This record gives sequence, C-alpha cells and structure tokens, in this order.
Amino acid sequence: MNKILLLGSVLLLAACSADNGGRAMGSLERDRLTFTATASENVVLINVAEGDVVHKGDVLLQLDGTRASAYLAAQQAQLEQATARLQELQNGARSEERSAALARTQGAQAELTAATQQLNRVSALHAQNMLGQADVDAAQARKDSAAATLRQLQAQQRELNNGTRNEQLNQAQAAVANATALYQVAQKNLADLTINAPVDGLVDALPWHVGDRVNTGTVLLTMLSAGDAYARVYVPATRLAALPKGAEVNVHIDGLSQVLSGQVSHVRSQPAFTPYYALNERDRAALMYLAEIRFSGTAGAVLQNIPAGTGLEVILP
Repeated sequence: MNKILLLGSVLLLAACSADNGGRAMGSLERDRLTFTATASENVVLINVAEGDVVHKGDVLLQLDGTRASAYLAAQQAQLEQATARLQELQNGARSEERSAALARTQGAQAELTAATQQLNRVSALHAQNMLGQADVDAAQARKDSAAATLRQLQAQQRELNNGTRNEQLNQAQAAVANATALYQVAQKNLADLTINAPVDGLVDALPWHVGDRVNTGTVLLTMLSAGDAYARVYVPATRLAALPKGAEVNVHIDGLSQVLSGQVSHVRSQPAFTPYYALNERDRAALMYLAEIRFSGTAGAVLQNIPAGTGLEVILP
C-alpha cells in the first residue's frame, strides 16, 4: 500500500511539473536529528516540549541511570583493584618482608644443624648397639625434613630479593588496560542516558512522558537543526541534463512573495520509484529524481521563520 501511495504521489508530482511548464515541486527542509534509547529504561526527566527552541548543550530528556551508575561503580572498583595490584608488583617486596624471609631461613638453617647433630649422636649410639635402627631412621627423617624446609625458605627469599617477573608485570598491565576499557564503556553507557542538544534547533517530535518505559532502539525525540534551510524537489528525468550540480535556479515558496535564488547541490543517481531498466522509453519520461538546492545570498534570514515542510516550486532552466 505504501509503495502504491508513493508511486501515486510521484506521478502526481510529475503531472504537476508538466502542467506548470518546467516547474519542479518539493518542500522546504532542515536537517533532522533523531535520538534513540540506548537502554531499556524509564523516562525520568523531560525538559522540553514539541516546538521548543533549544540551544547546543541543553538537556532535553533523561532516562533512569540507576543500573548504569551501579555498573559504573563496579567497574571503577575493578579498575582500582587492578591498578593496586600492578603497583604492588612494580614496587616489589618491602624491606620488612625481606627481613622476615631472612629470619625464617636462618631459623630453618638452625633446625637443620640441630637435626644433623642429633643424627650423628644417634648413629654413634647405634654403632655401639645402644640404640636401634628405628631411632636412626627417625633422626634421618628429621634431618631430611629440616633440609627440605630450608630449601623452600631459601627459594622464597630469592624470589623476594629478585623482584617481580616481567610476565607477571605484563599480566597486571593487561588487567589494568582491560579494566580501564570497561570503565570507559560504563561511563559512556551512563552518559548516553541523558539526551543533550548537539546543535541549536527546534524540538519537532516528543512522544513520551515522564514515567514511560522505552525499549532499546526506540526513538525518543527528533529535532530540526537551526542551520540553513534547503529545498528538496523532484525533477523529471527529461530535465536532468539541464540541471547539473551548481546550476542556478529560482525558487517560489508557498506564502512568500519574494523569489529566492539557489544552486543545485546534489541530484540523486537513482529515481524515486520504478528502476529505469524496467520501463520503456515513454515511461522513462515520468521518472523523478530527488534534488537538493541550497539557497544563496541573504535567503537564510528570510527563511528563518518558515517551517520545514512548506511547499515550494523550482523554475527549471
């Protein structure tokens, strides 16, 4: 049905162009900005209404940021934890930790010396048949255990003295980079819940109220830029050769007695409806191409208060 209506509208435009002796029909337009919801949340603040004039940076609408704020706080904590871990590895062991490790090693050395002496005494008594083999075995086991403990503590002491391995530092740095990226994403998610005007303009459509819940991707608000207006017209295929980019044309705007001049800034390469290769020579004459015309001179001041969508005609050369 929409395609039929579009086809009918374009054919009507074509007929009007033919009837008006070289006039292209169209409308006055301004750049339209559309803002969509980045999360499924409730609307908690609306500062504008349809038709309001807004300025760059104005807060237009805001969605509930409770969950986004909590996620941001969690990512901040993860970043702080990863940063602290990296600093710990970079700083290495404290002097107190090294002293404690040395003391443990010295204690283990003393234990090994005592166990060795005990083994020697037990072995001498065993040689005199005053102690059994079990006593010798027990003394040997204590010496072996003391020696193993000493080796373990010596390895730990060397680890503290040698500092952190490069592999550990690389892992810690990667963890900080990952936490930083997630924190920045959380910041962006929270900021996106507040809609600010990127340029000066006019609020065109605002279908929501405070308390409404919107889904991700829903259009929240549309506004029209306060920048220069331009004409958008449909040009018959038979007149394209006479309307190259940069061509000067005269524009008649409904309700405005003054005729404005402008230049063709762009003509679309594709027709507005049925592809040209599906039409015969007679039908191709009815093809319409969308063209944009930028006004020159002082037209901007004249058009400032004329709403977008106002009908107009362009005199074709």
